[in-house]
Amino acid sequence: MSILKVDTILKRTGTGTITLGQSGDTIALGSGASQTVAVNTPCFQVYNSSHQTVTHNVVTKFQGNVESVDSNGAYDNTTNYRWTCPSGQGGTYLFWWKLFVHANGNTLNSTNAYLKKNGTTISGVANNDGTNTNGNDETQVPITGSFMTNISAGDYVELYGWATTSNSGSYYFISNSNGWGGMKLIT
Repeated sequence: MSILKVDTILKRTGTGTITLGQSGDTIALGSGASQTVAVNTPCFQVYNSSHQTVTHNVVTKFQGNVESVDSNGAYDNTTNYRWTCPSGQGGTYLFWWKLFVHANGNTLNSTNAYLKKNGTTISGVANNDGTNTNGNDETQVPITGSFMTNISAGDYVELYGWATTSNSGSYYFISNSNGWGGMKLIT
């Protein structure tokens, strides 16, 4: 066994990779040693602080106004309610959402969620089960989903919801039960 003692390892000019070991090797840290791990950033996650009214049969932007995480300050929680990819941070991203729609005194016939990039729908999910009632002549239906896509610097992503009821009644996205987020994947 040989021991190599150094303070710094730098890549040679003209190369872009430093390789430790070869296929099948295990790289172990010595007792008490620590390692810096890459993290999935930029990342964000938001929810709404109060119920958000949804109009019957109208696609409505989800207005998440509370940021539980926003690593790069790239989510606008006051005006546009959207996340914009920071400069130099393009790549593959994973987005997820949960919209919980509540209807007073009627049944939700159909609920949908749409993830849009630069104004164009890139993913959507529907829940057409209007039987999820809570026993008080009210309906509560979750719409959940996730989607992975390539994002370039300057692209913006938004979440929208849509619902219809049995009698064009009133309904809303429930506060603190709704939210969405995203993160850059380490590839």
